[in-house]
Amino acid sequence: MKRILICPVCKSTEIVLDTGGYTGKYYCKNCGYRGSFIIELTEGEYEEMLKAGELERYVEEKAKNVPKDEKRPEKYPY
Repeated sequence: MKRILICPVCKSTEIVLDTGGYTGKYYCKNCGYRGSFIIELTEGEYEEMLKAGELERYVEEKAKNVPKDEKRPEKYPY
């Protein structure tokens, strides 16, 4: 079963490995979040949460544990 990665900041699924996976961090193409904390769900879990409207609450609850240095930066270096 396919795993879906979700950004803890903007709830996007446009997540890729940062620097080819060497750093163990992820990069969100939507908001620019770069960090190791990411939400990972199966396709079934993701679809169930979308239908029930629970995805927002679930991600916000999990995102409370994101270290401050991994939240979205104010200015991007590029």
